[in-house]
Amino acid sequence: MKKSFFIVCAALSIMGCAEVTVQDVPIVSNDDAVEVAFEDVATDVRIVPLISDDPIGACNELHCYGNEVFLSDSRGEYIYYFVDGKLQSTLHAVGRGPGEYSTIAHFTYSPSKKLLLVSALGDINEYMKGSNSMVMKYTVPDMKFVGKIPVEGKIATMSCQDGDKMLCVTTAASMSLDDLSSVSLDTSKVIIADIETGETIRKIQNVSYYEFLQSDILQAPGKNLSNNICIGGYVNKIFHCEDGKQTLAFAFTFGKKNIPQNIFDLDKAPDECLMQLMEFMLSEPAKDCLEGGFWPIVDKDRYSFWYHPVMESQRDHYYRYENGKTVNYRGFRAKGINRPILPKTVDGTSYVTVMEGITETLFGASQERSEFTGSLEKIMNAQNLNNPVLVYYKIK
Repeated sequence: MKKSFFIVCAALSIMGCAEVTVQDVPIVSNDDAVEVAFEDVATDVRIVPLISDDPIGACNELHCYGNEVFLSDSRGEYIYYFVDGKLQSTLHAVGRGPGEYSTIAHFTYSPSKKLLLVSALGDINEYMKGSNSMVMKYTVPDMKFVGKIPVEGKIATMSCQDGDKMLCVTTAASMSLDDLSSVSLDTSKVIIADIETGETIRKIQNVSYYEFLQSDILQAPGKNLSNNICIGGYVNKIFHCEDGKQTLAFAFTFGKKNIPQNIFDLDKAPDECLMQLMEFMLSEPAKDCLEGGFWPIVDKDRYSFWYHPVMESQRDHYYRYENGKTVNYRGFRAKGINRPILPKTVDGTSYVTVMEGITETLFGASQERSEFTGSLEKIMNAQNLNNPVLVYYKIK
């Protein structure tokens, strides 16, 4: 496979990673991507039905921690908690009273403390005008409310780190359109926050408002409550965060197919940035541009992530770098299924996707099945109330 490189020297002021020199940064291109079938490249495949006597809502956000699984519904009302695939308890606290919320935005979990942390909307007027996110805390498995903490800025995503901290991507920009023109983009950032107080322990790096909007898929949990996060730009950087330290693990670029650098500028107000982004996405050059660093995994000397052309909705390109060798795939369709098998989340070094809905819609009219799709169809058909099924896999 063709490989291209250029030399970049970057002095980064990152806590725990002060002076870093990045050399031989690979150029990632979809021109090199080989189309593959899911069955040809997937390994360690596991199909796990989510068992419940009650209907499970359509999945919005999914987080997996070994045999513990949390799934929020698309209406922002419920979080379902499963152990070994069986429903154990449900958080449903919609209301205006103590411990209640209007809508669930994002959530994370501390397995060591058995705490579910929920970024939720309470009083919508207070949220729209406020400068902080309110994170509500519930014990697991009983889902008892035990308090709330203010976290600096509006949270785009968060994941628990080391059991007692949260890695968050936030912005100080209000959700009110009236304030978008007055807030500088340099207030969007990646922070480490304390889960007991919500206080910012350290700021890792400023990010653009574009990255803030994308950050739910640019962050992925690793082993032992570590985290990986990709920070975009002309050179995209994947950081590995563990034990209070942030290490630059890998860097790459899309070269001539990069989104223009001005989209990542930090010195413009959100309204100007959004207008600039919209104008670019409607332009002819946008058709050739790539974006990515999604679902980054750092596994010793192996670095992998997903990417795609910006104008296409499916993030169906996979890239891996290990000891100078690269893998660049696209497609991931399984025999007889109408859509590719793509990640919804990461569990350690495995990808996890949600298969939901009725099989008549998911599977095509053809009766062709592989061993995998035949098993998947059989398990889905056996599900009570068409409840979802999880598929775990790695890529060889």
